Amino acid sequence: MRRLLFCAAAALVLGAGGCASKPAPAPAPPPPAAPPAAELARSGLAVVKQADITLRDSSRNREVPVRVTYPEGPGPDPVIVFSPSAGASARSVDPLARFWATRGFAVLVPGRTDAAGASPGDPDGARESSADASPDPRVWEASVRDVAFVAAATGAIEARVDGLKLDETRLGVGGQSFGAFTAMLLAGATVDVSKKERAKSFADPFPKAFLLISPPGRGQQGLTEKSWSAVDRPLMVVTGTRDPGSRNQDASWRLDPYQLSAAGDKFAVFIEGASHLSLTGLSAEPGAALPKAGRKTTTAEAEAAIFRDVKAATLAFWEAFLKGDAGARAFLAGDGLAQESENRAQLLRR
Repeated sequence: MRRLLFCAAAALVLGAGGCASKPAPAPAPPPPAAPPAAELARSGLAVVKQADITLRDSSRNREVPVRVTYPEGPGPDPVIVFSPSAGASARSVDPLARFWATRGFAVLVPGRTDAAGASPGDPDGARESSADASPDPRVWEASVRDVAFVAAATGAIEARVDGLKLDETRLGVGGQSFGAFTAMLLAGATVDVSKKERAKSFADPFPKAFLLISPPGRGQQGLTEKSWSAVDRPLMVVTGTRDPGSRNQDASWRLDPYQLSAAGDKFAVFIEGASHLSLTGLSAEPGAALPKAGRKTTTAEAEAAIFRDVKAATLAFWEAFLKGDAGARAFLAGDGLAQESENRAQLLRR
């Protein structure tokens, strides 16, 4: 009775809704579904275009060739600046660049113009060249400045390439081997340049995320156990069991940038049977010949399967951190890659 009287009085003051019960809270949205690895590895429908241009860095009186691979469409597209291994041309990245472009990314690949590209390396391409372990700090800095210059030159690149629109606010940097070394320096890894100059940083605050394919670990090129302690941006390392260092370091050595960097948004992909060449897809291209060193231990089908793993994992990484895609984040947090590859590819995270 007292409650009825109270409600009646409240209704006079507040109106008929004075005693209405509070609306139930809206149900929480379901967690994003992770796309299958097979879907992530599938090429998109975009028509891919390519252009080769040369930029001039007047501050160094230096010309920097750039291979541009991009999707046809209105844009603007997120940007990936990818540095190839020493001794490799910009075209060596074409399989990955074309794939990423079909999924809506513009890929800028600086060419090698310095001593890092002087050694042709293994003629079969199965291993990295000795130049990838260049001990010359002048070569390290030249490569870092080339990549940073290209990353900052999006406006000049747009002006030179018909139909290209770049979103420089969504830019990531990657590389393979010596190129991965370059990318990690931009991410904030420090190196001992000399006995007098230790823990030198080449960090660039602009890139949002970093992809390291076959990176070097500690004990080479001035890298120490503490080199990665300040690397706090998203980072992914990709390597495999047949990807040793040029000084015969075990392939697990390449996981140092993942294991020794600051925790949070760090990922590593370790693929059974993957070699240095496998990871860029050159041996998975239609009609590609297998390197002599691997003909007894791999097949064209195996190389294609390895490259599918690389495509799925790297696309999820770029989608998550350059496009903010929740499904891609869910894929990186799950075990879909291992399941679909029958445990050939392990995706680690910390």
